[in-house]
Amino acid sequence: MGTADLHIHSIYSHDATTTVRAILKQASDVGLNVIAVTDHDEIRGSLEARELAPKYGIEAIPGAEVTTKDGHLVALFVDTLPPSGLPLVETLIHIGKLGGVAIAPHPFNNLPGSLSMEAVVSALTNPRAKSVLKGMETHNMGTQSFDTVAQKLSIYLPLAKIASSDAHIYWAVGAGRTEFPGETAADLRAALEKNTTVPIPYHEEFSARAILSWVRRVTLRRFGYASDSVSATQPINTQKLTESFIQRTKKKKIIDK
Repeated sequence: MGTADLHIHSIYSHDATTTVRAILKQASDVGLNVIAVTDHDEIRGSLEARELAPKYGIEAIPGAEVTTKDGHLVALFVDTLPPSGLPLVETLIHIGKLGGVAIAPHPFNNLPGSLSMEAVVSALTNPRAKSVLKGMETHNMGTQSFDTVAQKLSIYLPLAKIASSDAHIYWAVGAGRTEFPGETAADLRAALEKNTTVPIPYHEEFSARAILSWVRRVTLRRFGYASDSVSATQPINTQKLTESFIQRTKKKKIIDK
């Protein structure tokens, strides 16, 4: 059996504090087989992770956390960023055209960015959208105090059950993972299709200490620092980023012509 963390944020997300290299290092250190860097409406981090992952002995699935009109959606196995701001059903159909699948992150909890039960059920009644929506997070490290409804309703929904870290700081990678038959990204996709995944939740309370750790690291990021590891053999440390690196990770503006 393999393990995956399919909801991780890198410094390509405005609210995350870890370089792609450090994510891969931590994922390798905690024994994950597959990961997905899923930044907010941004895909460059996940493409970078896919390129570097073999050096760390793991696989990285390209993807993103897409903002839909109805809430957030994790797109997986896509090489191109799906557009943001569309209704959930339209976003799912677009992801399908790209050859991907999708997971509902932290659903049914009334938190900002979370999909409602009505939105998910509506998507499942649309054949084209249903063929793409393959999983839902029943356990999310960051929202675990609000996951009870999703866990109860997951029994009645035809969706693979997923546990994710939703990591925005390096040590959270793998704190919430999904077990699946096999070890590869292809095996994981097959498990999503067959609904044979097993969520392995984070067993400790998401404490005030964790929140303070995130606040501290977000503050450091604003001063140009991030958790980084220069290679698969080097430890993760807080390091000053070069100006060119910082500029590279800033979101590109789309200019209408």
